[in-house]
Amino acid sequence: MSTQFFLEESDIETLINLLLRSQQSRTREALCFSIGIDPKRLSFIRDCSDSDFFLLLIRYLNEIGEQEALCKLCCKELFLVFPHGKYATILSEIAAKLNCNQKSSQNSPNNKQPSVLPSIPASRSGVNPFHQLAKNKLIMGSAIFIIGLTGFSLYHQNSNSSNNPHPTKPSVSQTPNPIPTDFSEESVNKINSIYQEVLGREATISEIRANVKFLENGVQLNSIRAWIAKTSSLLREGNVISLECQGHDHTGFKWLDVRIKDGTVSLAPDTDAQTKWKVHVIGDVRDGVVALENQGKTDGPRWLDGVTYNNSVNLAPNTEGHYTGTKWRINIIGDGVVALDNQGKSKWLNGVTKNGSVNLAPNTEGGNTGTKWRIIKQ
Repeated sequence: MSTQFFLEESDIETLINLLLRSQQSRTREALCFSIGIDPKRLSFIRDCSDSDFFLLLIRYLNEIGEQEALCKLCCKELFLVFPHGKYATILSEIAAKLNCNQKSSQNSPNNKQPSVLPSIPASRSGVNPFHQLAKNKLIMGSAIFIIGLTGFSLYHQNSNSSNNPHPTKPSVSQTPNPIPTDFSEESVNKINSIYQEVLGREATISEIRANVKFLENGVQLNSIRAWIAKTSSLLREGNVISLECQGHDHTGFKWLDVRIKDGTVSLAPDTDAQTKWKVHVIGDVRDGVVALENQGKTDGPRWLDGVTYNNSVNLAPNTEGHYTGTKWRINIIGDGVVALDNQGKSKWLNGVTKNGSVNLAPNTEGGNTGTKWRIIKQ
């Protein structure tokens, strides 16, 4: 079962443009509190442009299924700035896609339909004003428009009555990662408890899936706890590691490597200086986000970078600015085995052992066996 994404890339770009246009005077932390997100959980809240921050924030919320926070961002934050005209129409469509109507109805104590709806006229042309997104937009029907209006009105009424600018830290039962339906809640909670105990954070969906399978196949909790601690220790600041691809096609290509001549990333049959990567922890160590610096390159680009728009993996000259693909979230999915998530839409570091290439995969399931990497400390 793959993670559900509420928004498409075109919707994300639209929200970014509107956030930049809104020009509201507020800190990034204040925006996070307003939509119910603890800013301390965001490793990217500092040291990036506003555009990159909005991109990473929305993709993060989309990835973990934070429907409520996305609704607040769309309806509470942006609809109040753009209550009329063509931008309101676009927000109505996104609100309908997020199903804010259903979300706010479930959260409302009285679950009542408001008697008065705000007047939000439709755009005369029905065309998205952002030219780069025009090809991705369909002509909006009146049914979608009405659903969007209703969703905004219900959600706005509910948020005004229960707004809390200081959200509490979520407990295990409130984890933003939805519990996979093919596992028992008891097993999921046991794994989440171990991650909280050892790493001070909740398990990701990939970590839950992998470790619950081990647990339900008879592996002891103490064994899982031990390898989570051991694997985490391999990825401490300053450690030099090699990554061995666990892809099922055994052709000899398995070590994450850089070709010195052209600086491309591939798989190599043996280890050398180009297969060694230095770990740099990004932000709070509990977030499990790292950047990997190649140790075989003495000049030029040397940071492992996932490029989500074309699913390629290259080297970047640094980890700043628009090189957001250089920040990889560690998912511990076995004894010394991890999956690396660069938090884009097609995001998992994937080694193709059949031909030695490296790219980004949309998930870690099915035939994407090359998304699993064994960490070897050098």
